[in-house]
Amino acid sequence: MTTLAEHYARAFGPDRFFGLDMVINWIALVIIVWIIGLSYLVLKSDSTNLQTRFVSILLFFEGLKGLWQASNILPYSFEFQQMWDVLWILKIDVFMIANITAVILYLLFPVYFRINALKFMFNEKVQKFAWWIAPIIGILTWIIIKDTPPFILENASWLSCSAVGAEPVLHVWYGQVTAEAENIRTSIGQCPAVFDSLVSDQRLALWFLTLIGTPISIMALIFIRITLKQGDIDGDYVIPKPFYTGFLGKVIANTIFFSTIVIFMPLINGGPAGFLAVLEWRYVDRSIMANVKYFIWTLNLGLPIIAVGFEAMMFVYASTKDTILGIDSRLRRTFTNTIFTGVGAIAFIAASEIMENLLGFGLLGGVVLGVGLFVARKPVIGILDGISHRLIPSEFSAEESEYLKLFTESISDGEITGNERVLLKTLASAYGITDDRIEKIEASFFRQNTETPSENNVVILTEAPQQWTDDSGYSWRKFSDGTIQWWNGTEWQEYG
Repeated sequence: MTTLAEHYARAFGPDRFFGLDMVINWIALVIIVWIIGLSYLVLKSDSTNLQTRFVSILLFFEGLKGLWQASNILPYSFEFQQMWDVLWILKIDVFMIANITAVILYLLFPVYFRINALKFMFNEKVQKFAWWIAPIIGILTWIIIKDTPPFILENASWLSCSAVGAEPVLHVWYGQVTAEAENIRTSIGQCPAVFDSLVSDQRLALWFLTLIGTPISIMALIFIRITLKQGDIDGDYVIPKPFYTGFLGKVIANTIFFSTIVIFMPLINGGPAGFLAVLEWRYVDRSIMANVKYFIWTLNLGLPIIAVGFEAMMFVYASTKDTILGIDSRLRRTFTNTIFTGVGAIAFIAASEIMENLLGFGLLGGVVLGVGLFVARKPVIGILDGISHRLIPSEFSAEESEYLKLFTESISDGEITGNERVLLKTLASAYGITDDRIEKIEASFFRQNTETPSENNVVILTEAPQQWTDDSGYSWRKFSDGTIQWWNGTEWQEYG
């Protein structure tokens, strides 16, 4: 029996682009966990807000769509068939439910956010139940259609080569060996390498469910863009700019994915290009052009989950930037590190493949490129930092952050003394921070610490107080809850 370690060793061989597909599979798994975590973070930021609930559930199901790719961390092999009996449910059923639910949720976008051309859909009563009804509809829809002829997967077989020069063998998983599977087996002839793969039914209707989200997203993007350009809607239900940026990034990546699958690959392949064609490129054709097609196909499969990761990052920034202090810097750091690592990994694999074809020693290209990337890492990271700051601007400048730091230290005991206020005003004056910005900076602190007891069990009030000095020289302050206090020279005392 071939061990999992042996399968992974083969997965990182030159015929598999030094593990490109397996790297994408593991990246997909990491992004799924990250997106589900971000979904929870959004929900916790304001769990009573219906928009927040909608965005949270949308991110959750967008993340689940990555299961189709992430499930491939377990190699295709009849030796792992019992595990695949369970994983297949995640790969097909949960993936399809997530696709259907995500499409429904995007159609519900105008219910939660005002869009000029679809104002009639905005309904605060519908908002109360639409966010949880959509997943139920998605689940029921898939249960109803999954066993109907256009969608059912009736046959699947494992294709195995146990040794170089041996005859390929087909092991039935479920159903029977199809004519397509037998054609691929006979076309291979003698095994060119040791490998295991899966040959299953190819259903056009399943491709339709997988790809239908892209044209719907493009239509939604057009409506959102028109609304933002017109700019005549005010209030809390306008789609924030970061939402649009995240959605735009996702639509661009998914459009590339869609176009590659539907247009580009069939053109260069001279006909339909699906998973059966991938098997032919890998084990039957084995020409340089077949390798190019296989590389493009493999790389393209990573676009949807990466697109969802970018969308989730921007959605989280838009939803939590006013409630979670420092979320902007954390997301910028995540963006920079992810892009740098991803580009480096893909470049390493591409350089290794080129050197493998030219010199027969692929790792040489990867090592040379890796050294060059290490030397140039600072300017590259600098460029990525610039991009991330444009996508996710800082809520406060460096000077304002210094003011916030001093304010946080000053109010740690539950109040700000007269001397502390003088120091804060001096710092604000030196940094050129206006009274309006001071109010916003301090308000952001109180949003973060609403109803949070201090060390002296003093409850911090929810907003920055209004403060003034009367004609007699007494200092007063009034909070949003109506509480009035005056300064007796030592501490604040409640009045009345």
